[in-house]
Amino acid sequence: MRPAFSVIFFTTVSGAGYGFLIMLGLLALTGRLPASGAAAFWSMLVALGLVTVGLMSSVFHLGHPERAWRAFSQWRSSWLSREGCLALLTYIPAGFFAIGWLFFDRPDGLASLMALLAA
Repeated sequence: MRPAFSVIFFTTVSGAGYGFLIMLGLLALTGRLPASGAAAFWSMLVALGLVTVGLMSSVFHLGHPERAWRAFSQWRSSWLSREGCLALLTYIPAGFFAIGWLFFDRPDGLASLMALLAA
């Protein structure tokens, strides 16, 4: 079996990004995140940057990248489509988590819930 490089790259890079995001979310729930705005900015930039680069690389694996939007339209019957939809939906709680950490030093309340959802 010889998987395409784009599949290996996508799996590794997006997995690292989501793993880092999970780690940050769990640290937020235990109150162990640093209160530094710089740490928040760079940590979330790395985590979401890895996820974004990984997801974008998955488009290159498609036979017709211009039809990538169709990969999301089959969510009722395709596990791959569900995975893509949920991968994009993860940006919503991750964004609120990042805003809560970046502007309020420590995620409390809603930002804490978003950290849990992002994880």
